[in-house]
Amino acid sequence: MLNDKPASCIFGYSLSFLILFFLSACNSSPPPSSGLEITNAWVRTPPPSAGALAGFMHLKNYSDTPIALLQAKADGFNQVMLHQSINENGQHKMEHAERIIIPPQGSLQFQHGSYHIMLMGFQTTIKSGDKIPITLIFDNKLEKTVHFIVKTPD
Repeated sequence: MLNDKPASCIFGYSLSFLILFFLSACNSSPPPSSGLEITNAWVRTPPPSAGALAGFMHLKNYSDTPIALLQAKADGFNQVMLHQSINENGQHKMEHAERIIIPPQGSLQFQHGSYHIMLMGFQTTIKSGDKIPITLIFDNKLEKTVHFIVKTPD
């Protein structure tokens, strides 16, 4: 009888492991056919007198070649630009980014103090909960429209 208990425990643990393994495999999704995944797209809720907004997102490149983001476009704004915030000699400043590289099998986070999309001169009232469609144009001929949610940062 003492020998039956350890065997049944091992079987129980093995069965639990197999169930968890298959459940996790069912929940994983294959990489997108474009090789590029864009998640967590959001725009900071503007204060009442704001003339510009910043857009943030996470980009994941599943391909074996670099992908470059070249441009962003959005209706309802006078100008949309790709920017990078840099610290130069203790001074923070923003620079226009001609192309932003997402490395092969790598990712890139657009965030405060780094890369972001500048949306300048908005022509309508923008409030928390709105969605702003922004079209991203890449060097591999991919154009992807992503809906950025307007929210207050966590």
